[in-house]
Amino acid sequence: MYLKKVLPTLLFLFLMILVSNPSNIFAAEPTFSFYPKGGQVINQSQGFIVDVLIDTAGQEITSAKFVILFDPKVLQLTKAERNNTLFTQWPNDESTLDNENGVIMLSGFTQSGSGTLYKTGVKPDILARLTFKVLKEGSTVFDWEYGGDNGVFDTLMMKDGSPPTNILKTKPQAVTFVIGKNILDPSNIDTAIPIDRYIVFTGLVLVLFGVFMVFTRPGIFRKKNGTVIVYDGEK
Repeated sequence: MYLKKVLPTLLFLFLMILVSNPSNIFAAEPTFSFYPKGGQVINQSQGFIVDVLIDTAGQEITSAKFVILFDPKVLQLTKAERNNTLFTQWPNDESTLDNENGVIMLSGFTQSGSGTLYKTGVKPDILARLTFKVLKEGSTVFDWEYGGDNGVFDTLMMKDGSPPTNILKTKPQAVTFVIGKNILDPSNIDTAIPIDRYIVFTGLVLVLFGVFMVFTRPGIFRKKNGTVIVYDGEK
């Protein structure tokens, strides 16, 4: 009898906690995501921009790597920029461009004990900004390589430990863009990081070669915080 009397009160208190702070009930998980989250693209002659966002859900990580798959018959990457404020190193052997097969891989790393480990704040951060040229109209998908047998070409976030552990437990969500209808204007895209942290340097043209093409490290620039163009295929 007592339980029946207090049960409505307990349910009410639970709902109040859930409404006031749902994160206490459903903890956020680390993830990568795209911005925009799909949509329609107009002005295809201007190309369009897709940001790669990272969210560690408040956990510190030593490294992060994403592998994105896109349709090279529909799109070609013309510019790739990375946010240098998040990690101290960007390994060449784990950063790849492939406009022939539609693969983009970028890896950032900070050695434990030699720098401040990255963790996301209130909002996701932009890890990379990708600019594409449109080859033809139609529907196209951006997806992630995740959980495959090849550990090199895999999307993950590594937390410090012995051994380090991957905290990215679920595959990030793919997105779909419809090209040739309306309405995605690159100039109006909002970003997840303040503009004063997003410093763009021009230069660095890569020559595309082979099946997998590697990001060059922009050694000609003095070390600065912000975003560095690592690939610019525009002529």
